[in-house]
Amino acid sequence: MKLALKGGGKIRKKPFFKWPMFDQCEKKGLLEVLESRRWFSGYLGGDPGSKVAEFERKFAQYQGAKYAMAVSSGAAALEVTLRSLGIGAGDEVIVPAYTFIATATAVMNVNAVPIIVDIEPNHLCIDPEAIVKAITFHTKAVIPVHYGGQIADMERLIEITTENNLIVIEDAAHAHGSMWKGKRAGTFGKAGCFSFQESKTITAGEGGIILTDDDGLAKRARSYRSNGREEDRPGYEHHRLGWNYRLTEFQAAILLAQLPRLEDQVKTRTKNANYLSQELRKIPGFKPITDPPGTELNGHYLYSVIHEKQELEGVERDRVIEALRAEGIPCQGGNLPINRSPVFKKENWEKAGMSFYSRFLEREFDVSKIKTPIADETFEKIIQFSQHLLLGDKEDIDDIVKACQKVSENASELR
Repeated sequence: MKLALKGGGKIRKKPFFKWPMFDQCEKKGLLEVLESRRWFSGYLGGDPGSKVAEFERKFAQYQGAKYAMAVSSGAAALEVTLRSLGIGAGDEVIVPAYTFIATATAVMNVNAVPIIVDIEPNHLCIDPEAIVKAITFHTKAVIPVHYGGQIADMERLIEITTENNLIVIEDAAHAHGSMWKGKRAGTFGKAGCFSFQESKTITAGEGGIILTDDDGLAKRARSYRSNGREEDRPGYEHHRLGWNYRLTEFQAAILLAQLPRLEDQVKTRTKNANYLSQELRKIPGFKPITDPPGTELNGHYLYSVIHEKQELEGVERDRVIEALRAEGIPCQGGNLPINRSPVFKKENWEKAGMSFYSRFLEREFDVSKIKTPIADETFEKIIQFSQHLLLGDKEDIDDIVKACQKVSENASELR
């Protein structure tokens, strides 16, 4: 069968599920807020009776945490958490190379130093043994990222951080609903940080939330997200150098409408991803990323496969992506390892008015010297499918399989 890229017919002629999804529940919630004239969640960001407070309570219950503090983004969640834990100037925080840039820039925005390490060879999450090698006298915390919804090896990571008296802050921006060995993402460490940006599996366009079981952390986080106000000090008395990172009532109304659907959607994605992996293993050139042992649910913000060039007539990854798109299957490459991002060049810090950083870089924090071969190789080989492709039925998943099979069988046409 001739490839669509070469003039043949497409495998997939209709669109997949559109994202974001909504129904009358979102419309009803938004209209309620509009007509209530209470659009603001309060000076502490989740005052009693607000929709923000209601969502915080329900999301914490769903994930299995004691407290939740809603904020304006996933990046804001990380910044507020870091500041609330006393992490700041000169402290080192270990982060993975394969993640969105905010995992590291949140560290920089509290004047700490991100120490970038590699990921595991068979998964997409931080390598625990790379953490061990990166620990110094200045290390204060580790931020594992549950990339694509896949939970990092938290058992080994908690063991390492406990031995070295380090704080664990989970970046669970991709992992709403993910479960590993009976626990949900965001509940293994001192805190878990989530995003509600538009592409996420539960979304209000933007937004974020912090989960914790720690009373003091919860109180400080509420203060930092609300310009440093204290719960028992009303009015214009400010006690911390905080931000306005509050979520609006409109956003909370949308999230409250979406939360009841989340568990069923997570289960649907997990089931469809397992079937897709089973079928792709039969096709040369497409190697699915496997879930770590102990995974019960994978929220699958992303579904990832490794492009095996040698099995596809030497055809480059980007050409394969082009061919799959022509067949009607949306897909893309992955994240540039963050140590290769220009933001980490010292001259760019100085342009941004961050020359004070040089005081804390006694060991010459030079990203060009950071070696992350697994993250680099992953970036060159990975093909990713967005979460909404996994919300359909077996016919939808079969179209992805058929397109990969067609590209594999006709790879010579792509050279």
